[in-house]
Formats: sequence, C-alpha cells, structure tokens
Amino acid sequence: MKLQRKNFETDRLLLKPYEIKYYNDFFLLIQKNKLRLTESFPNTLKATETPENTKSFVQQKIFDWNNNKAYGFLIFEKSVNQLIGYINTKDIDWKKNQTEIAYFIDEDFENKGLTTEALQIILKISFLLIQLNRVFARIATNNIASQKLAEKVGLKYEGAFFQDYSNSDNEIVDTHCFGISKEEFRRL
Repeated sequence: MKLQRKNFETDRLLLKPYEIKYYNDFFLLIQKNKLRLTESFPNTLKATETPENTKSFVQQKIFDWNNNKAYGFLIFEKSVNQLIGYINTKDIDWKKNQTEIAYFIDEDFENKGLTTEALQIILKISFLLIQLNRVFARIATNNIASQKLAEKVGLKYEGAFFQDYSNSDNEIVDTHCFGISKEEFRRL
C-alpha cells in the first residue's frame, strides 16, 4: 500500500517527508552529530559529507518514497520549529510485508521522550496505514540507549548479527535485532 506524502503530528513533534528545501538544515544536523553517528549511520554520513551530497541524499529519499521503497521523515520539534532528527522505514520488503526502521535525534534533544513519540507514530504508520506485518531495527551493540528505547516502544530482542556491516572507518560492527509484529503491536 502506497503511503501518501503528508505530515504526521504528535504532541510535541511534526514528522515531515523529506523535502529539498530542508537539505541544508539536514546537512547541518548531521554535521553537528557526526561523531556520535559514526558507528550507527555510516552510509548516511558518507552520503551527506557536503551540502551538495546531502541534496542528492534528500532527492534519493524522495525517489524512494515515490517508488514505495522507503518512507523517510524529518523530525521537527514543534515548540521551537527546529529540525532535530529523522526516522525512516527503509528497504521495505513487500513480499514479506516488513520494513527496517532507523532513527536518530540531535544530542540536545535526547532524554526528553521525543524519540519515543517518533517511534510510536512510525509504528502506527507502518502497521495501520501501510499494513505491514513486521517492523525491525538493527542497533549497534554498544548503542544501549537505542536498544532500551526499542524495547520501551514494544520491539523485542530477536538476536545478534556479528560482523554485520562496516562503519565509516571500515570496521565491522556487531548489531542486535529488535522486532515487533502487527499482532504484538495490537496488544500494546
């Protein structure tokens, strides 16, 4: 099922589909958080090294949305109208009816429950609007905060992937997989 390009709102957040006009703001957000994103988001960092590359990255996100490959959102904090992160359903597998999610939030907005809000709305979108059967996240083994957050919104630990992917320093990173089915989501 194709998701209509529209904004989604929570109490404190506005999730907007990627738009070209935000590419420089997104570039600055990534640069500000670059050090802490190195291990968990190597591909994003590589694709957003310059403003021009970031513009291409955003164009690719729009293309992926239009072709039902992924649905990505920029996260804005409503009270200050500021871009503070992103959340994506990515690599949607329509045969298995599942998607992987990836997310991050600016370090200045951590520990305020904002990522929890973003994850809760993306799960609702995934299960209720897109009609997926499963959502999962691969999280670096040393990213304990993100693992706890995944569990907080209902994802369950499913196992480890050792030597899962290379980070930006060409090192192999171990990850844990957390997932939730539509049935599990309905019971929350």
